[in-house]
Order: sequence, then structure tokens, then C-alpha cells
Amino acid sequence: MSSVSSNTDNNKAKLFQERREKLAKWKQKKAQQDERKKKELTNTENSHNKLTKTHDGLKDTQRRKLEGHSEESQGSKALKRRKKHRNKTSKKLSFADSDEETVIQPPKLFNPKEVQLSREIPSNDAQGADPLEQYMNSLSNGTQPALVGGGNVVDEEGSDFVSDEGENRSDQDGSSDENEAGLRFARITKMKSKKQVKEIHYAKEELEPFRKDFYAQQGQPTMTDNEIYELRLNLGNIKVKGTGCPVPITRWSQLGLTTDVINLIVNDLKYEYPTPIQAQAIPAIMCGRDVIGISKTGSGKTISYLLPLIRQIKAQRPLSKDETGPLGLVLAPTRELALQIHEEVEKFTSTDQAINSVCCTGGSELKKQIQYLKKGVEIVVATPGRFIDLLTLNYGHLVKTRRITYVVMDEADRLFDLGFEPQITQIMKTIRPDKQCVLFSATFPNKLRNFALRVLQEPLSITINSKNLVNENITQKFYVAGSDEEKFRKLLQVLEYHEQQTDEKLNEESREDDGNDEKTIIFVSSQQICDLIHIKLENEGYTIYSIHAGKPYQDRVANLEQFRTTRNSILLCTEVLSRGLNVPEVSLVLIYSAVKCFAQYVHTTGRTARGTHTGVAMMFLLPDELAGAYILFKSICEKELIAHDPKQIEMLRSMSQNFEQGMKSGKFKVSQGFGGKGLDNLESKRKEKHLEEKRNYEDETSQSKYQETEVKEPSPAQVQIPKLQYNVLQQNNPNGTVTFAAEVNVNDLPQLVRWEATKNTTFMFIKNETGCSITNKGKYYPEGKEPQSDKDEPKLFLLIESDNEKDVKLCIDLLEQKVKEGIRKAGIQSIKNTKY
Repeated sequence: MSSVSSNTDNNKAKLFQERREKLAKWKQKKAQQDERKKKELTNTENSHNKLTKTHDGLKDTQRRKLEGHSEESQGSKALKRRKKHRNKTSKKLSFADSDEETVIQPPKLFNPKEVQLSREIPSNDAQGADPLEQYMNSLSNGTQPALVGGGNVVDEEGSDFVSDEGENRSDQDGSSDENEAGLRFARITKMKSKKQVKEIHYAKEELEPFRKDFYAQQGQPTMTDNEIYELRLNLGNIKVKGTGCPVPITRWSQLGLTTDVINLIVNDLKYEYPTPIQAQAIPAIMCGRDVIGISKTGSGKTISYLLPLIRQIKAQRPLSKDETGPLGLVLAPTRELALQIHEEVEKFTSTDQAINSVCCTGGSELKKQIQYLKKGVEIVVATPGRFIDLLTLNYGHLVKTRRITYVVMDEADRLFDLGFEPQITQIMKTIRPDKQCVLFSATFPNKLRNFALRVLQEPLSITINSKNLVNENITQKFYVAGSDEEKFRKLLQVLEYHEQQTDEKLNEESREDDGNDEKTIIFVSSQQICDLIHIKLENEGYTIYSIHAGKPYQDRVANLEQFRTTRNSILLCTEVLSRGLNVPEVSLVLIYSAVKCFAQYVHTTGRTARGTHTGVAMMFLLPDELAGAYILFKSICEKELIAHDPKQIEMLRSMSQNFEQGMKSGKFKVSQGFGGKGLDNLESKRKEKHLEEKRNYEDETSQSKYQETEVKEPSPAQVQIPKLQYNVLQQNNPNGTVTFAAEVNVNDLPQLVRWEATKNTTFMFIKNETGCSITNKGKYYPEGKEPQSDKDEPKLFLLIESDNEKDVKLCIDLLEQKVKEGIRKAGIQSIKNTKY
């Protein structure tokens, strides 16, 4: 028994010893596994942190690069050293599995950050190169780096590439607002630089010749100068400036038009005979001359330039497959006017498949316009801003201006009031110099004279009835109200009376006659007043279609179309529609907010009495609207004035006289522009606002003192303006070119005038406007002293040089204007006896 028990004890001890050994071995393996897992987690976390820091460093470096910093930051260098160190240590690390026992690895949990980082910055094994080193090498080479991954990257053109997931990179990795602002600023800067149109210099041998002259006078014998003068006087007091103007026509058959075109003009457009502007402007343009046409509203100016345009296009070579055109360009200040001009173009070209046209305006879909242009168009009607957009698309390869031979600027003064002069100047620099250019408007202020001299070649100026620009078919009325409430009540009375008159006319005529349509347009001064009056009229039961610049483009187009198609409709709008809106059915125009300049009154009233129709224009006035009363009193006829209430006539006359006295004292001034966004207008508005604030915040004593001591500008009659003495010389260069030079004597001018003419700002202005070179020559000699010999320097003069004689003369004209400014300053200085 003892031996059996001892054997049992030995077996138990042996089993116990084996279990202890197995347990020790298992614990050892367990410890090795735990240690290996711990190392794996530590390395993964370190890699994740380093990748995150690397990615942040990439973003920070890119931001500094966009801001213009060319030097590498210390943080980027440290990131580069840590990246290299990580690469070296990762090569030394190895994770070998145990040979004795297979260990099942636990499933790896999903980490969104790791997936995102793995997409944005791939490892060296996946790409074969370190992305940070690639980025740093690109910086050292001076090239624009492109980040690897699925985020947004700004390319060389400043456009955004969207990742496959369609998300913005800044949203994925949480970039700061500063970084986004930097990227946005860079994109805007590059987009603005792309909008600059480059000037194109054409060589004569590169330009394709084209024909301008299509007019041969028919049906009239040779007329003397007196007979031509009498004919122009009878046709509407036509005034012509320039030489070589043809005799005006008296019927459409003299133009050699086809029967279809004549039927369209006579039957559809209701022009049985040419209007005065058409009678004189169409022959002048068809002779190939540049023309400035000034005529009252509704006189058919659109037909005056469209007929010669279409005739010239038909005489040219058709567009080839690789040419997009256009051949003719019509620029308009507003979208509505551009659309209306395009409608007139389509009327003349609807039966001619060889002439295609497109209207390009802001607010409309650019994609459709590009599609039309790619097919090739002969006529483009556009606003200046949108046409520059088209010129700059696809690096300027979408639209070519090489084939443009005919340019029209309709409502030219409004184009400049709205500040479009820089855009128009850029466009003109891309068009061939021998183009034919015409300008049309109802008013043509003096500020356009310099621009016309730069763009037009020896133009003919045609003015119709310059003494009375308001259409004689318009009956002018007015009402002076004591308050805004009284003015609105009068508006309701006028609308109700007009509605009754329309119903009576409809009852007198046949019910089947659909031609009776009496439309009304109400003009207000601002968007806020437009919305307010719209609500108040709707509350009174009227159906109103309103249009102003604050409404979406599609709403404006829809409301205008409904106004045209709805009988006896009412349109409420701001001055955005005071130019070029042609709705012949408009019989009543109500100017609810008084106008502030003559041009605005002419164009606003001109929305009625279009063509051969008649109409009524009525302006509402408040007692403090003196400028509107003065403009109306100067424009209204005597027979129209006496038809009003004597009290109203007396109030209008008193307001007009008060404004006239204020103009003599310098207190008031009639605005010369239409009230747009031009730079000149903004400067004048600032000055007027400053003076108004100064008067408002002073008490009565100081105000009266201010008025007594206010400096008055001398009138032109009191100041003698000297005529500049100059000689224009032509120089033939050895290389065959011809240059022109002029020497303008400024030595004998008064001191302030001489300073004004020779200062750097004057030189820079003239150089920018004309492109001429202007420099000071000689030295100043006081009065009574002269150069003693030929070796002495001559008297002070300005040397003007250019390769174009017209630019030299324009430079002298601008210099004379600066001399007038200097004389005005000298006159003010001589009579100034105190300071503010």
C-alpha cells in the first residue's frame, strides 16, 4: 500500500509540475502578446499624430504661400525633420508572429479620422514618394503646389475642384475662417485679373477689307445748299455738323430697300414716311460715315442704325465654321433696352436665315448665350459688363472681335451716367480701328464729346429739333400737392379718370375692335417708394406690375411681358425703364417723384407718344421740389400751361423763380447727368451732401454768415480765357512711319493756370485719355524777358507726340479744359476775402 500511495504522490507531483510549467509558459506568451499589442497601439497612435501634424503643416504652408510668403516656415522645417525621422524608424520596426502558436488578432475598430487621413495623405508605400517632400520640392522650384487627396485644390486659373465625395475640404478637416478667407481672396483677385481685356493691335495686311458705302442718291435732282437747308428745316429742323453729309430722304423707296422690308416698316412698325432722324441719319450711315444722332424719344432711332447694320452684314463674307462672330455689336445701358433692341433685330432678320442674333445681358442664363455664340452669330446686342464677361471666357477664345465692323452705342449718355466708360473703352481697344461707329441718344451732354472724338472718325453730328427735345405729341400736365397724402389722393383721381375715359372710348367703338389699349406707367424715384405705392394701389383694387433693380431678373421680365400683353394695364417702376422702353399703347405717364434733371424729364415723358401716337405726361410736385418745378416750367408750352388752375400755375411759377434765383446766388444747381453710378456723379454727390450737411447743422446766424461769405465762381463772361498757341508738325521717320508733334506755349499763362497745365496729375490724365506723350521743354521766363540767343533755352512749352494726328488734337482739347479750370481757380483766388 505504501508503494502504491508513493507512486500516486509522485504522479500528482509530476502532473502538478507540468501544470506549473505550462502555466509559466502560457504567462510568458501572454506577456509577449500584451507587449506586442502595446507596441502596435503606441506606434499607430504616434503615426496618427504625426500624420495629423503633417496635414496641418501642409495647410498652413499653403496658406502662407497664397499670401505671398516665399520663405519656408520653421514649423514646416520641423515637420520635414520629424517626417524623415518617422520614415527611418518605421523601417526598423518589424512585427513577427510567434512560431509556436497562432494568435488571433482582435478586430480593428473603424476610425473615421484614419479613413479621412488615409484618403488625403497616402503612405509612402502607396505612392512611392513622400508627399511632404514633394510639396517642399515644389515650393523650392517656385511652382504652384497641388495637394494630394480628395480635398478642394485651387488650380492655376483660380477655380475649385470638388472631391469625389462632393464635400468641401474645409468642411472635412475643419480649416479656419482665416484660411478660407485667404483662399477666397486669392480666387477673387485672379478672377478680377481675368476680366481685364487686352488691347489688340491690328496690322493693315491682317484685316479683311469690307464695304461701308451702300447709298446712291436717287429720285432727286441736284439741289443747292439753300434748297437742302429748307428741306432739313421742313423735315423737323435738322441740324448737321460736319462736311459731306448727304441729302435727307423723303420716302423709303429712295433707300433701295426690298418690298418685304418696306412692308414691315410701313405696315407693322407704322412708319409710313421716314421720321426726321431716319431721313437724315440712314443716308449718312449708309454712306459709311460715323454718326452722332440726337433726337427726341420715340422718333425711330433704332431703325436708323439697324437698317445700315443689316445691309453691311449682308455684303460681307459669311462666317466660316471656325468663326463665332459677331459682325455687328450693339451696346445698351440696361437689360430691358437690350431685349427691346433684340426684338427689333429679330423682326428684320426673321425671314433671313443668313443673319443670326443673340441678346447678352446680365441676370440671364450665361450657358444659353455661350451655346448661341458657339454656333456663330452675326449680331450681338449686349450690355457692356456681360460682353466683357464673354470676351474673357476661355482665355478670350470664345468671342473674337476681329470681324466686328459696325458698333452701335444706344442711349450713349446713359451708358456713361451708369459708369460704363471703362468697359466701353476696353471693348473698343479690341475692335479694328477702321470700324464704323454710331452713337444715338435723346440728349448728348458735353462730357461725351471727348469720348466721341477718341472713338469716332470725323463724325457727322445730326440733331433733330434741338430747341425742344420734348415730343410735341406729348401733352404736359402737372399738379402741386401740399403733402404726400394729397399727392397720393390726386394719383388715385387721375387713374380713375383715365379708366373712365378708356371705358368711354371702348363704348363708342365696336366691341369687336381689340385695338383700343390705354396703358399707364408710373415713375417713382426709389425702390422703397415703388414697393410702398404698389401695396397702396393694390389695396385700392388696382392690378399693378412693378419693376425695379431690386427685383430678380426673371420677375422683371415676366412683369414687363404681362404689362405688354394685358390691356389697359398699369406699370409701376423706377427710372430703370425710363430709357428705350417702347410700348406704343402707353397713353399716360405719371411722374410721381419729381425729376432732377432735363435728361430725366425728356426720357421719362418719352415713354408715351411713341411713333405717331399721342399721349399725356403728368408730373406731381411737392412745395420743396424746386428743381422739378424749374425743369417743368422751362419745358411746358404756353398753351399747355394756361389749361391748368390759376393757383397751380402761380405756385409752379413761384417755385421756378425761387430755384432760378438760387442758381444765380449759387445755392441751387440743376443736375447735368441722369443720376447714375458714374465716378463724376459720385464726386458731385459727395460735394452736394457735404454742403447740405454744413447748412443743416449750422444755426441761422452762422448760416446767414456762411451765405454772405460764400465764394462765388466767376461767370465765363467775367473771365477772359486765353487761346493756347500751338503748332502741329508732321515728321517722316527713316523706318517709313509718320509721327505728329505739337508745341504748346505755356510760358505766358498766369501762374495758377500754368501750374494747373503742367502738374503731374494733368499729364497723367491726358496720357491715360489719349495715349500721347507729353513733356515739359524749355524754361520759364518772367514777363519782359526773352531768350537772348539761340543757345539759350526756349520759353516754357509742352511737347505732345503721337503717331495719330487726331490724338494730338484731342490732347490739346483736354489741355484747354485744364487751362479753363486753372483760370476758374485763379478767379476764385482773386475775389476770395476770407476763409471758412
